[in-house]
Amino acid sequence: MALEPVTGFATNIGGDAMPAAVSATRSKPNMDPDEWKMRVDLAAAYRLCALQDWDEGLVAHLSARVPGHPNHFLMHPAAILFEEVTASRLHKLDEHCNHVDPIDEMPHKFAFPFHKGIYDAYPQAQCIMHLHTKYATAVAMQEQGLVYGNQYAMWLGKIGYHDYEGLISTDEEGVRLAKNFGDSQVVLQRGHGFVLWGHSVHEAYMLAFCMIRACETQVRSMAGGVKPYVPPQNVLDITPGQARIITDGNAPFNQMSWRAHLRKLDREAPDYKT
Repeated sequence: MALEPVTGFATNIGGDAMPAAVSATRSKPNMDPDEWKMRVDLAAAYRLCALQDWDEGLVAHLSARVPGHPNHFLMHPAAILFEEVTASRLHKLDEHCNHVDPIDEMPHKFAFPFHKGIYDAYPQAQCIMHLHTKYATAVAMQEQGLVYGNQYAMWLGKIGYHDYEGLISTDEEGVRLAKNFGDSQVVLQRGHGFVLWGHSVHEAYMLAFCMIRACETQVRSMAGGVKPYVPPQNVLDITPGQARIITDGNAPFNQMSWRAHLRKLDREAPDYKT
C-alpha cells in the first residue's frame, strides 16, 4: 500500500483545526528536540500496546529511526516489558546494534537484524512494529492467510507473507523479509505474527490496529465453520485508497486518533514521556 499525503479531509475540534504535531511535550535538556519527540511517540506506542494486551513478555518489539540520523535507531532494552518503557529508557543503537550512548544494558540484538533489513530496504520507514498477538498468530497459521472479508483487512489492502525460518533472526533473513513487503507496508509472518513499517510512529500504530482487528474478526467469524463473505474485486480495489484517511499518517483523522490515544496515556500512564 503506497501512501501519499491525503488532502480534502478536514477535522475540527472545538473550532480549532487539527495541528500537524502529534505529540506535545517539552524537550529533554541537552537532547535534540526531534529525537526527544520521536522517543516520546515510540514510548507511547509501547505503552498503548501494553494497555491493549498486544505485548508478549519480552519477545515483541518496536523501533524507530532517529530523526536526522538514518543509521541510528531507538529500541527498548531487551530486559524490560512494554509497560516499563519510557522515552528516556529507550536505547539509541547504531547500524550494528551497538549503543551510541554507552550504557550498561543489554540491547535487543535478538530482534535487531530484521528491523535493520527493513530500514535498509525502505529509507522512508521511520517506525517498525513486530507483534504476535493471539489472533494474528492464528491467522498466520492459516494457509489462506488474511481474508479480505472485513473492513479492517480491506483498509490495509494487499499485504506480504514471509515463511517461518526458525527462532533466531539473522541479517540474511532480514533482507529476505524486507523483499516480501513488495508494495505493501505489512508482512504476515507464517506461524509467527506480523511486522509492519510506517512513515511515522502514529501511522505504524494505526496499521497495527487495523491488522490486529482484521485478524481478530477473521478468526471469530470463521469459528462457525461457514464460508466468509468477501466483497467483489472492484470494491476490494478501491477500499484501500478510500481508507487512507484512516491509515495515512499525513491524514488529519489519523493524527487526531493518535492525539486521542496520547490523552488516554496522559490519564493512565503519564510517565511514558519521562
